[in-house]
Amino acid sequence: MQTQLIKHDKKQVDKIDARRRHYILAFVSYITSLVMFIYGIKNIHAEEILLPVILFGTGLLFLVNIIVFQISHNLDRACAVEAILVGFFVLSLVFQGGYNNTALYWVFPFPAILFGLLGVRKALIFNFLLLTSLAVMLYIPDLIPAQYKDAEASRFIASLVIVIIVCWINDFYRERSHQAMDKLQENKELQANTDALTLLANRRFIDSSLMPNLAEQPELFVPLALIMCDIDHFKRLNDRYGHNVGDDVLKAISMLFKRNIRQQDFACRIGGEEFLLILPHTNHTDALNVAEKIRQQVSQEKMLKQDKHYQVTASFGVAICESAEQYDEALKLADKMLYSAKNAGRNQVAG
Repeated sequence: MQTQLIKHDKKQVDKIDARRRHYILAFVSYITSLVMFIYGIKNIHAEEILLPVILFGTGLLFLVNIIVFQISHNLDRACAVEAILVGFFVLSLVFQGGYNNTALYWVFPFPAILFGLLGVRKALIFNFLLLTSLAVMLYIPDLIPAQYKDAEASRFIASLVIVIIVCWINDFYRERSHQAMDKLQENKELQANTDALTLLANRRFIDSSLMPNLAEQPELFVPLALIMCDIDHFKRLNDRYGHNVGDDVLKAISMLFKRNIRQQDFACRIGGEEFLLILPHTNHTDALNVAEKIRQQVSQEKMLKQDKHYQVTASFGVAICESAEQYDEALKLADKMLYSAKNAGRNQVAG
């Protein structure tokens, strides 16, 4: 669950990337369609009626696509449709030839736009298909009404290949760089939020990850059970057998926690021999049962190789948090219940 919360934080990065794609979509839809309308008006009285039809038609479809996106908020679909419209426009313009046969000049911005809309892999495939279609049109001149010189066509294809390769290199390594940075950040977060001895979450994890997520999306957690645990007479164990043995006991109990909680639960080491179990969507009765089950296993397990007869025990305090605002109050209550269990003779669950 600790990893899941870190991944939840990474979603913020994904939102930024989605915003980037949104801006590219908006730019192509509004600005490019405006340019198309301007040139469409300028060519509306031209002898070749196909050019203004292409310009007005594609510009209108761009606007329809962005309007549908504003209603549906389906960014992936809108970007895919936009890419198809871009391909249609490029092929139609080259097919017709454009104003004074200048269609080829207008093709070069679109490979970069496709990478921005679709991502590296899809854009590379789409650009390859577009490049292949253009090459067929240019090298089999009988297929299209526009006429291009052989030297012009070859230079255009070579230049377009270079543009596509440069765009691919840029986006590929940008994406790889982001993935590497995300992985590095995730590792740093895990290390910073993890107790080095027990490999359980620590206090920093609670403060920096759990609490913000609890406040932002309480429905993912509440009712939230808090189980405070303290190893009984741990100082006496350390004094008698040494800190290395004490560390082994802490690690053994930590493994015991992991075996007895669900994937969505948290086990945290919050002090020397103090632990906090955080159980989302757990009622009071179930929390007491979990604490009792762990208590029994702790008392029954032989944790000291040096002394098979030494019984390690732990005391537990249970409280329920019904809302994000009640967390601190519930934590204090769980701590109070823990001390009640200790005062009642230890090796007990109170709640």
